[in-house]
Amino acid sequence: MYWQTKIQLSDLLARLVSIPSITGTETEAIFPDLLALELKKLPYFQENPHHLNVHNSLDGSFLAAFVEKKGTRKTIVMISHFDVVGVDDYGQLKEFAFNTEKLTEVYQTNPELLPDDFREELQSGDWIFGRGSLDMKAGIVAQLSILEKGGEGKLDGNLLFITVSDEEVSSKGMLKAIDEILRLKEELGLEYILCLNSEPSFKEHPHDTNKYMYTGTIGKMMPSFLCIGQETHVGEPFAGLNASLMAAALTMEFELNSRSAETIGDEKTPALTNLMMRDLKAGYNVQTPTSAVVMFNLLYMEKKPEELFHWLLAETRKAAGRIAVHYRVKAEEAGMQGLPFEIGVYTWDELYAHAVDLIGEEGAADLIASSLAAAAGEDERGKTLRIVQEFSAFVNQKPFIVFYFSPPFYPAVSSRNSGLVQSLASFIKKENEQIVARNFFPGLCDLSFVATSMTEKDIRLLSGNMPLYGNGYTIPFDSIRKLNMPVFNLGPYGADPHQKTERLELDFSFTALPELLKKLVQQAFLLSK
Repeated sequence: MYWQTKIQLSDLLARLVSIPSITGTETEAIFPDLLALELKKLPYFQENPHHLNVHNSLDGSFLAAFVEKKGTRKTIVMISHFDVVGVDDYGQLKEFAFNTEKLTEVYQTNPELLPDDFREELQSGDWIFGRGSLDMKAGIVAQLSILEKGGEGKLDGNLLFITVSDEEVSSKGMLKAIDEILRLKEELGLEYILCLNSEPSFKEHPHDTNKYMYTGTIGKMMPSFLCIGQETHVGEPFAGLNASLMAAALTMEFELNSRSAETIGDEKTPALTNLMMRDLKAGYNVQTPTSAVVMFNLLYMEKKPEELFHWLLAETRKAAGRIAVHYRVKAEEAGMQGLPFEIGVYTWDELYAHAVDLIGEEGAADLIASSLAAAAGEDERGKTLRIVQEFSAFVNQKPFIVFYFSPPFYPAVSSRNSGLVQSLASFIKKENEQIVARNFFPGLCDLSFVATSMTEKDIRLLSGNMPLYGNGYTIPFDSIRKLNMPVFNLGPYGADPHQKTERLELDFSFTALPELLKKLVQQAFLLSK
């Protein structure tokens, strides 16, 4: 067999890391073809080539490998992603970022390149460095070890291995793969009993040495705000309202705001934080900024998106009122009369409906199309902003704020109430007492798209207030609802994903983990009989 020993798995990891599959690059696009060559070494896929397929698309690429156990419909879906973040952070070591052997050697022979606390840790285990070594090509390698076991007939059910592109940006690969997972389920009559991911275990503090398993994944939304002020000359600041002030006030309202945070057990979502705040002036002049944009990161666990939407809207209206008060106080202090304005707050849904009243649905569709054409070189956030800017021209009464959502959206998923998943968690804990159970994977992952607790109202509020939804960005909630798999994440151990010190600890990841995954899969098949 090819991928069962620590040495074999380390060699495979080195080969996969050497493929610089940075999100959005040509190398990312060809990674599944190169991985397929590895899988074709296995006798199972030599005998069943139709069970190994690569799907390449501008909308997302993935590889699907199915291993069948005759006589059963029970199937475990194993998912992973093969894209990695960029390597500019490596600086002078950038040329070695995808060479695990060389980069590890550099760090071992030049320990001064590492922080002091890393050096002691490195002496306590067998570590290797490299971009993607931890996030998440080691997880791919561990799952391939299980896939090989299944191909040898040593597991009691079917396995569907799916590895996808673009997880680090917008999950286009996973969103594309959902239809294939559903197609195979329906055409082959499969019963999906579990979706298993192998994202790495995340440290909860710098000196954390625990290994974690997760029975869900955190959700993310990006509340965004276009601020439209009232233009004026800098010599007459009270003759208008600076959009930068509006953006700053929203940031003061939401930045580090914990009122939306959740606590489940000893897990807590972080406070909101700002991902973007800037005015939208194209260049310098002495006119105050007339528009600005603010975007925030909001993570959630079990709160309903509907509840979060209404809280965000209420907080936005509070901020708008505080801006008006601030302006009037400052005007009075300066001995100026100021303007008797109120700051309007519109949701995207309201702004769109207002535009339709004026130009009709066909005119609104044409305006979205022209906005997207003008923003062709921009990312999903930029395209969304361009649409909102164009539609804001239909509001005559300034100043105002438009509240909308930018992509991506990751639904929170939890299987903490699944009997099967909780039984599996207890089983793994008995097998390895080092492993600590957590309800939610704290980093975004593609498990968000294999099950859903979103209500129709949640979906309407989200899609109705995301300008790009249906215009280049869509989540196939109907297909996800048909899958609705319980989820589990058990992956390798390491540290510092997305940093130049990204590293993998081999003793756990390629000795203990593959055996645990094999037992987990077997136990899942046993419990589902």
